[in-house]
Amino acid sequence: MWGKKARAWRRELSWNRKGPGNMRGDGMDSLFSQRVKRARRSVIRELLKLAEEPGIISFAGGIPDPETFPREALAQLAADEILNNYRKSLQYTTTEGKRPLRAALIRWFSQQGLHYELDQVVITSASQQGLDLVAKTFLDPGDAVFLSLPTYLGAIQAFRAMEGELVGIPLLEDGMDLDALEEAIPRARKAGHPPKLIYVVPDFQNPSGVTWSLEKRRRLVEIASRENLVIVEDMPYRSLRFSGTPVPPVAELDEEGRVLVLFTFSKVLAAGLRLGALAGPKRLVEKVVVMKQAADLCTSSLTQRLAARFLLEHDFSQHIQNLCHRYREKRDAMLEALEQYMPEVEGLSWTRPEGGLFLWLRLPEHVDTERMLPRALKHKVAYVIGTPFFVDGSGHNTMRLSFSLPTVEEIREGVRRLGQVLEEELASLPSPQRG
Repeated sequence: MWGKKARAWRRELSWNRKGPGNMRGDGMDSLFSQRVKRARRSVIRELLKLAEEPGIISFAGGIPDPETFPREALAQLAADEILNNYRKSLQYTTTEGKRPLRAALIRWFSQQGLHYELDQVVITSASQQGLDLVAKTFLDPGDAVFLSLPTYLGAIQAFRAMEGELVGIPLLEDGMDLDALEEAIPRARKAGHPPKLIYVVPDFQNPSGVTWSLEKRRRLVEIASRENLVIVEDMPYRSLRFSGTPVPPVAELDEEGRVLVLFTFSKVLAAGLRLGALAGPKRLVEKVVVMKQAADLCTSSLTQRLAARFLLEHDFSQHIQNLCHRYREKRDAMLEALEQYMPEVEGLSWTRPEGGLFLWLRLPEHVDTERMLPRALKHKVAYVIGTPFFVDGSGHNTMRLSFSLPTVEEIREGVRRLGQVLEEELASLPSPQRG
């Protein structure tokens, strides 16, 4: 059974090898744009279909725990908004977004050391739309975007959709390899790819869980200033810190106005609201607003008002603390289970993030996590293969584990199963040659 399902999944992802031009002709191929023909389906979204099978413990999606959603408060607010404030909540609003929500976000940003005016914040349909709008605002075909190896798959999709030239920079334990970045920027310029953007997730990065050091954040701003680039700072997990000392956002260190910040409510309130924000220098944000007008006119008035009222009428800080307590318990359970159940083998390691929703595993070089996936599904445990997070096609021996959705008991049992899967996979492979 699982052999057939896994083979079907691999066929779904055949674009990873075939690329453009693999569409069968039915008389309509010529009507599609070249951009659509180049588009690639999300590996994670396809894998989640398999992970929904009964009995599977899934570490695949970065899906928030639904028990963290403040459903009773949101239900009361929604009923009041629809019945009594329908003239505002069910009507169009401005492209920039509802004033009360933007004002509430400005107060939240100020707690992070970021200070914005109302016209520097635009509400988006979660941070994924922010990525899409940034790509549309700044990129012409062939323009260079610099990203970590690995990096968030949604960012890769957004920048590729606008035909950006994606340049991967190795990610180290304390952030991007900035020496490699400084070498890559002039190389891209010389190759005819004008450098435009540097995309970073400095806090508990998806997929690795890595947090950037303060020194690297400062140096990144210096590089962007010298090379005249825009930094896109994605901060979906910044509030979810379980341990350690917070590091200032990159945008706080920016004195020239070249950092755009992306924020989402998906991980800290409710993913189904599809709410986020983009904030930054006015001269950059106003261009993004023009692109948003063409995209959707405005984000949902109803969900904006729900979020604004929750922030104004409830203790959002206490809500965040409750999230951190819950996710800390799950992270700790996964780390303990990895120590207990993973085989002792050279080349196996994992990150120990201070927050966020993910751990990153690096397996011995001769292990291919895509090849191993059918075995994992047979044992009813799922993970995300690492390769799609690398714009250069590397990372065959890596995987991402999310601890946000499963229970503590499921985490322990799932890691036990995963340890057994790895032991079987290692036993089935020829031993690596030693030089």
